[in-house]
Amino acid sequence: METIVLNMRWAGYLLFAIGLINWRYQNSFEKGAPLWIFGLALIIGTYIPAVSKVITTKVGATIIAIIVALLLMLAFFA
Repeated sequence: METIVLNMRWAGYLLFAIGLINWRYQNSFEKGAPLWIFGLALIIGTYIPAVSKVITTKVGATIIAIIVALLLMLAFFA
């Protein structure tokens, strides 16, 4: 379970960084904001035990993985 939390935390850091980079270099709040806001929420969620318990279930991890993949596709292809 700890590995899943660490991987989600790293995914949050990734989204946060890419969101800020998109915001800066594409001058687009609409493209960058969803990335860094969800990344920040994911990072914070991994530190809260009640939220962490929910998102580390198989269903929660699958949903988070799908959202992260979709946001990364938004960052690179939109």
